[in-house]
Amino acid sequence: MSFWRRLGVPGLALLALLRATDGVAQPVPVMGYVAAKDANPKRLEVFKRGLAELGYVEGKNVRIEYREAMLDADYHAVIADFIDRKVDIIIAANVAATVAAAKATSTVPIVMLAVFDPVGIGVVRNLERPGTNVTGTTMYAPQLIGRRLRMLKSIVPGLDKVAMALNGNNANNAAQFELLRVEARGLGIEVKSLDIRKPEDVDAAFDTAMAFGAKGLVNAVDSFINSRRFALAAGAARHRLATMFSDVEYVQAGGLMAFGPGHYEGYYGGARYVDKILRGANPSDLAIAGPTEFTLSANRSTLGKLDLSLPADLASRVNEWID
Repeated sequence: MSFWRRLGVPGLALLALLRATDGVAQPVPVMGYVAAKDANPKRLEVFKRGLAELGYVEGKNVRIEYREAMLDADYHAVIADFIDRKVDIIIAANVAATVAAAKATSTVPIVMLAVFDPVGIGVVRNLERPGTNVTGTTMYAPQLIGRRLRMLKSIVPGLDKVAMALNGNNANNAAQFELLRVEARGLGIEVKSLDIRKPEDVDAAFDTAMAFGAKGLVNAVDSFINSRRFALAAGAARHRLATMFSDVEYVQAGGLMAFGPGHYEGYYGGARYVDKILRGANPSDLAIAGPTEFTLSANRSTLGKLDLSLPADLASRVNEWID
């Protein structure tokens, strides 16, 4: 059992005192960081910048073990390895990692980074007081599903059918699709779910979308779906489908548009939770921080290829243009 675990979470408060002790070698807390294999590397850079601004120097007063996984089932082995290595904090960079960690341990602190709907996936009791060993940041903003759909309708003539790329293994993706269905009904739009759980499912999903007669594509928030963002953007371009995604990363991959909170705010903010836990805070008492920054992004090149243009009012709201 690690030094900090033997002390218990309250004992981590000694870290601040120990840092002030010169000339004496002190145990260095170890974090286990796990993310999707194809995650945007800038997310990790932002998290590490947050740590550095709080005084944590990797290799000096903190150590990080890095792991990645592809399929949802792969995360269980990664988390088991972290527990065997007795890491002091698990840093979960997506839903699959968070669920795997929460199932594996109720004692090791788990810090989520921009994880969608932690209550819906069953890892915390509520956002204000988690009540478990899980805390951190979320990008949960279900109200944006309807706004994305209305934006898409404003730029696609005669939009009457929309498909949603989702991961059936993710407990909250069904809820996101139901929200889409409710919003679409009021706009006279039919919707179809495209279940993508492994890389080879993407092509079949587009076959389903085209057979359905989809004129637009949206996504459910999910780490594996995000890891397929390049394939989704390429498939949409090939089939001339207008896309409205949840994160600018999809637009950078060639998607048409995106509106959402992004991940960087949550990754940067996650560092504060690490600091609080190392100083003795109990994860169960740390309120989960939601998003406060929202970005509308658009890809000029993709607009041109689809022969589409943005209404003036929508174009004026774009925060980031990708060429």
